[in-house]
Amino acid sequence: MKIPSSVLAALKKRVGVQNVLTDEVSLGLYAYDCSLSRTRPDAVINLKRPQDIPAVLRLLHRHRIPFVPRASATNHAGSCSALNGGVILNLAGLNRILQINTQEGWALAEPGVITGQLQERLAPLGFFYAPDPASERVCTLGGNLAQNASGARCMKYGGTIDHVLEADWVLPDGTEIHFSRQDGGPDFIGLLTGSEGTLGVLKQVKVKILPAAKHIKTFLVTFPSLAHSVQTVSDLAARGIIPRCVEAMDQMTTRAVEEFAHAGYPLDAQGLLILELDGSPAQIEADEKQLEEICIKNQALAFIPAKTEAERQKLWFGRRAAYAAMARLAPNVMVADGTVPRSELPRALEKVRQILDKHHIFASLLFHAGDGNFHPQIVFDERNKPETVQVARVVKEILQVCVDCGGTLSGEHGVGVEKRAVMAYQYDKPTLDLMARVKHAADPALLSNPLKLIPVHYAEQARPAAELSGPVQALAEEIKRRREIRVPCVPVGRNTRLQTTARNTLSTQSLDRILEIDKTNYTVTAETGVRLEELSRALTEAGVFCSLPPGKGSLGGAFASGCVPEFYAQVLGLHALLPDGSCVRYGGKLMKNAAGYPLTRLFAGSQGTLGLVTQLTFKIFASPVSVLAERPFRPAGVNPLWQALKKKLDPEDLFPAPEGVVYG
Repeated sequence: MKIPSSVLAALKKRVGVQNVLTDEVSLGLYAYDCSLSRTRPDAVINLKRPQDIPAVLRLLHRHRIPFVPRASATNHAGSCSALNGGVILNLAGLNRILQINTQEGWALAEPGVITGQLQERLAPLGFFYAPDPASERVCTLGGNLAQNASGARCMKYGGTIDHVLEADWVLPDGTEIHFSRQDGGPDFIGLLTGSEGTLGVLKQVKVKILPAAKHIKTFLVTFPSLAHSVQTVSDLAARGIIPRCVEAMDQMTTRAVEEFAHAGYPLDAQGLLILELDGSPAQIEADEKQLEEICIKNQALAFIPAKTEAERQKLWFGRRAAYAAMARLAPNVMVADGTVPRSELPRALEKVRQILDKHHIFASLLFHAGDGNFHPQIVFDERNKPETVQVARVVKEILQVCVDCGGTLSGEHGVGVEKRAVMAYQYDKPTLDLMARVKHAADPALLSNPLKLIPVHYAEQARPAAELSGPVQALAEEIKRRREIRVPCVPVGRNTRLQTTARNTLSTQSLDRILEIDKTNYTVTAETGVRLEELSRALTEAGVFCSLPPGKGSLGGAFASGCVPEFYAQVLGLHALLPDGSCVRYGGKLMKNAAGYPLTRLFAGSQGTLGLVTQLTFKIFASPVSVLAERPFRPAGVNPLWQALKKKLDPEDLFPAPEGVVYG
């Protein structure tokens, strides 16, 4: 598209002539990210002041000019490509760390702050920021939030979604909203994390920081095959051991890394694990014994602890250099990012190997194995068009294997444009419809990073919807009946938190089954009408633990009421009935899922206003954990994003707000 000269003049007046670029060199430099996408924008705006973001978005919105927020552009899925032309909003200049508060445990920063630079500022203070993407020397906090990045420490500490406390957000029309974890209502910070710039622009972020571990021990373990190392990871998960990090590599990766980074990796090992423990010396010693036992059981060739901090850092330098090491072997590297339940890692690996062999493709295999997230790195030359087409086909097949194994097409790299089509392989039409509605609610003009995430013409290609159980089908029919006669639905479980006196309740008490206690992946799947005391009793009998308060209420009430917000991070998947009676399904036994909007966070704390949650899958633990604090139920305040979502998802107000909440 051509940007009118009057708009360019107004942009230059706002941000400075030198910060609006339209020359061919600049447009060419901002035409790509780390993917194969090459799309030329019509202008680049270098933002240097956060207060310029709302004004710029209002101007672009007025003239219907699309925009793409980006900074370091380390994305592997084409999320930073300007598919409709328009404007690149370069946030790299917003790179100030505004405040660090070690007493309360947070850091306040602008979106362009390099992740590694924050780590460097925190280290002398005895703190660290838990998310640790391998590109931390280049990637930014805003980019981490956009992709829900995680890294090696995700197994124990979680990803970006679990470490954002507050966010100043600008919707695509320029509306500013401050989000906080202390807010009631849906977990909007969680919903926006992983949205890939499609729902607006981050202006400022407050992240959680943690005291650095005083005791860390790292191990290099070698195996006769990658399959042996991956089986070791599955066995660790089944034992309930949670290391700080578990990384796996095949021989091709270790040889490439060793030639490039000289990390001390043995060249003869077919499979390699880097395992890391933190905690008290006694806990590390106990876990080390179990680690070594499991590794030996899986035919480990060597179990070598790093003797010094320098040796430990050298091992991790090699892991972080894996992409750069592979990039030396060919002009291009395409990185897949599938994630499967940890128990499925051996099967997924075998199928991926079969695909690579069938197509005679050369790839290295490395994993954030503790999370079931693996990154086949395929080297090729994009100037060879048939080869490029074949590589893209192979990556698609690999991602479909992950979905077939109960997994997802992205654990942390996102969807962008390059994995967009596979979304229809992973999700059914009602779930994709919901994601499209979320996009339209926040961005009705479709200007914010358009044409990303949601597959084109998905209605014909989406995965068939699974059959509903009898009780869920009955509830779906009841919702449709009430919709026809304009009778509202007030979802309740045991009504211990909402305590509504409304006549038109919709009870989940028929959804009272614990469907599975999975001690291999350490997850539980249960219907939302299950009593918390019954759930607690069943877990105790199974010898596992969860952190939910064992009160008289229901599982769904604890999740949707907003009374136990810390529980949101432990919920991995859900099923929910929408106000039109359709059923959406998201997630499962996955430690990570960056494929589309995090729908678990949309319904978390939604207080029954967006639909009826019917099923949850969440984490359990092998050892006792602290019981989460429960706060009193309170009607949540309403922000412009919630208003827009409510209007789009429930235009007839079939699921009304609790008493005291007005949507306006």
